Amino acid sequence: MEQTERRQEKLYCSRLGFSLALTIGCSFLWQIVIAAADYAGLLPQSQTVYYLLALVGYYLVALPLAMLVCRRVPVPRMDGCGLGLRLLGRWFAIGVSLMWLGSLVGSWANSLVYRIAGLQPVDRVSESLGMLPVAVTLLGACVLGPLCEELLFRGLIARRLARYGQRPAALVSALLFALYHANLSQFFYALALGLLLAYAYFYTGSFVAPVVLHMLFNFYGAFVALLLPEDSRVIVLYALSWPALTIVGAALLTRGWKKQAWARGICAPTIPVIFCNAGMTTAIVICFVESALLLL
Repeated sequence: MEQTERRQEKLYCSRLGFSLALTIGCSFLWQIVIAAADYAGLLPQSQTVYYLLALVGYYLVALPLAMLVCRRVPVPRMDGCGLGLRLLGRWFAIGVSLMWLGSLVGSWANSLVYRIAGLQPVDRVSESLGMLPVAVTLLGACVLGPLCEELLFRGLIARRLARYGQRPAALVSALLFALYHANLSQFFYALALGLLLAYAYFYTGSFVAPVVLHMLFNFYGAFVALLLPEDSRVIVLYALSWPALTIVGAALLTRGWKKQAWARGICAPTIPVIFCNAGMTTAIVICFVESALLLL
């Protein structure tokens, strides 16, 4: 890769990194604004109102700005094979297995970090979801969240990184997706699911596949448990479904591992080009800072 071409490619990657940094930055600034409004008594004393307002700044404001930053980054052509129910069911089982195993690793790592820091372990995700009405949780975690996150990480970042090949694009976008969650509890399964969602996007050539899968994963992982009463026998079946689907998903993943199809890119991927630029560095640093702040 010639020096001029390398500089141009680093600029493209920098724009992608800045798009993520801008999304996180907008969210942080917007939360300061609504927190100030809440402190001044301008908002109703309601977690629901606060959460819905946060979603507005997080997605409806930040995403258009992120897309504006990346408007000059080339978008490679993408072909696909289409999405069927059988394929969707296969990916769902694989995703549940990745989610369950990743959450076990993440919970252990999260507890270890808190123990080393001398703090009481906290699961902020479950804690925040438990404070909101079920309908609001469904809207945020199972509709708006998956749709907007797929727009950012698959539709915006992975699609444009595919110029270096679909496999590197999936790896980089999945890593950024995991860092974006800003906590160890979700990092490992977000990384694994990010890879699966990127593969589904590239394989089908359709944005529908990762969005539907993401919605299903969030619904099954967070929403179903909120619907079931604690003394119900159904909740036992739900708990048993996780190891059962993990076994099925692991078997399907093992059988289909050699059949993966990743298209090559028009440019050779290199770590310095993709990561050693102002945008990507800024995005990664912001993610680590956010993780450290949430730990306190």
